[in-house]
Amino acid sequence: MKIGTVPVFLCALLVVGTALPQPYPAKPVRIIVAVGPGGGDDFAARTLAAKLTEIISQQFFVENKPGAGGMIGQTYVAKSPPDGYTLLLAGGSMAGAKYVNANMGYDLLRDFTPVSLLETSPFALIANPALPAKTVQELVTYGRANPGKLSYATLGAGQIPYWGVVLFNSMAGIQAVEVQYKGPADAMLDIIAGRVDYFVAPVVSALGGKDKARVLGVTSQARSALLPDVPAIAEAGLPGYDMPAWRSIMGPAGMSANVVQVLNRGIVRAVESPDMRERFAKAGSVAMSSTPQELRQRYEHWMAIFGKIAQEAKLQPQ
Repeated sequence: MKIGTVPVFLCALLVVGTALPQPYPAKPVRIIVAVGPGGGDDFAARTLAAKLTEIISQQFFVENKPGAGGMIGQTYVAKSPPDGYTLLLAGGSMAGAKYVNANMGYDLLRDFTPVSLLETSPFALIANPALPAKTVQELVTYGRANPGKLSYATLGAGQIPYWGVVLFNSMAGIQAVEVQYKGPADAMLDIIAGRVDYFVAPVVSALGGKDKARVLGVTSQARSALLPDVPAIAEAGLPGYDMPAWRSIMGPAGMSANVVQVLNRGIVRAVESPDMRERFAKAGSVAMSSTPQELRQRYEHWMAIFGKIAQEAKLQPQ
């Protein structure tokens, strides 16, 4: 080898060395929450971010991008580079979004990479205490006998509280008037005050207001650990009723299998940690992971269910 060629050879080695990809994650990772700070989605994402920072030894942080019923944050992630540095705290309601939103900015199965389930949680059916119905079955009977006279609260089309009531009304054969609210706290105040008749609310809201309102049932097939004396709606008058909520982590379409595997393993470890399970339990949910394929199958399954509900309730995308 000529002396004059040695520096060139060493430079070539240096260039090749610096071109090698760094192990993922080599920089902080964002988890986008498509609603404002302070709610259940924000809590779940920040709890996970803190645990993943500890487990993976790289910073995970939350960025809120609210607006358009979640569409702004969700579309932002769908259009982000699939490098694993922009993730989405995704809700189960995304499986039903296309049935109520005519201006979808994404295709759920085409534009996202499933990573892992994060938690599942029931909601609760809450009724105005002055209503002459103390059980699910009594509400069904009263609603059928008084078509158009009852009112129900929602947080806008497409959210789990909305689907929970739509399914309830459809299965019960009840015609009622929808009243939209910006958040569960405002809806609960009007339930308690008697200005609206019933509402599908987060379990923590039901727990806080159970002394002033009637908690008739929970929306999942199993009872909630926070409300052990409250029956599932399915066992209290509407067999087959099931409308759980869940949260998951998704990324943009096209993420590499290696990156997905790193994230999935981290989430599994986080979900299995006693401290995270306890924090989620206190918030009314059950920490639960999945494989990426299981998560995709969950969304496919619920897209079909929401489609059937929308068809039976004659819902039209707005």
